[in-house]
Amino acid sequence: MSVYKETHLPRPVRHPRAASAGTVKWVGRFTLWSTTCALFLIVVSGITALLWALTPLAQAPTFVTIHRLTLTATFLAAAVAFANLFFVHRWLVPPRNAFYRSLEGARVHVGLTAWNDQESIGLAVREFKACPDVHRVIVVDNNSSDATARIAAEAGADEVVIETIPGYGSCCMRALAEAAQDADVIILCEGDMTFSARDVKKFLAYLENCDLVLGTRATQELRDHDTQMDWLLNPGNQIVAKLVQTRFWGTRLTDMGCTYRAIRVEAYRRLKGHLRVRGSHFSPHMFIEALKMAMRVIEIPVFFRARIGDSKGVGSNKIKAARVALKMIGLIYKA
Repeated sequence: MSVYKETHLPRPVRHPRAASAGTVKWVGRFTLWSTTCALFLIVVSGITALLWALTPLAQAPTFVTIHRLTLTATFLAAAVAFANLFFVHRWLVPPRNAFYRSLEGARVHVGLTAWNDQESIGLAVREFKACPDVHRVIVVDNNSSDATARIAAEAGADEVVIETIPGYGSCCMRALAEAAQDADVIILCEGDMTFSARDVKKFLAYLENCDLVLGTRATQELRDHDTQMDWLLNPGNQIVAKLVQTRFWGTRLTDMGCTYRAIRVEAYRRLKGHLRVRGSHFSPHMFIEALKMAMRVIEIPVFFRARIGDSKGVGSNKIKAARVALKMIGLIYKA
């Protein structure tokens, strides 16, 4: 039985210059779009500058006029984006005090997602079961065609659940729901051995100050050399993550697709009704919805290993990665 008791802190005093939640949302959206416009115009003005410097177009009055207009528009867009990021946000979004809520005595349940992971699921279950901070390990099998469910049970999983609706997001949402029962903290992870149970203590340490703690695979010193985070996926992830950071200014993010995360159950219950994405872009969907609800979200580096078995997600398929990235970007601009 859990002996953990949530500490209810006094409601924070409203900042005298604080805007409404709706105003803050539109400021964030305008900042994202103005920054995007500025970046686009910087690229366009760079192209016109090269054409002006290296081709006979420099002698054409029409082209020179277009080039000047492009430079002017770029300067104005950059000025608007800068003003939004460093002045408007400062005045409309009040600073938040940090808090500390002890997790002493909290029950920690791990939800492991799996799909045709018979080679790795047994190892993952045993590794998390050996973690002293973990009380229960629940495996959610996304209707595998192999022996994943049987091997998970034989390895000592406290519960094995079959999720028949296909999709990474479907499996994650079921894992969160199952792990939330009689728990205080949920750890969401994949069962392919890419992540380490030893990082649970990292998540719990930071969760004492936050509602949701995300893992990031972007830290080179904590990543095996032969993982899927290669020369393209790693920087691409970080670039897209900065768009989220621009939309929710003040948040620091470097990874869009890391499944490994921890959330307080009371935060999950508030968030649960907003989770809808069943596809491969569920990961950013979850933390974007949390940020929209003004939850405290932080990202921490985690150890990332080469997976056991074949990749069920993006893996090294660059075309599939591009498709998922476009869906992720769509979430950002709709937020």
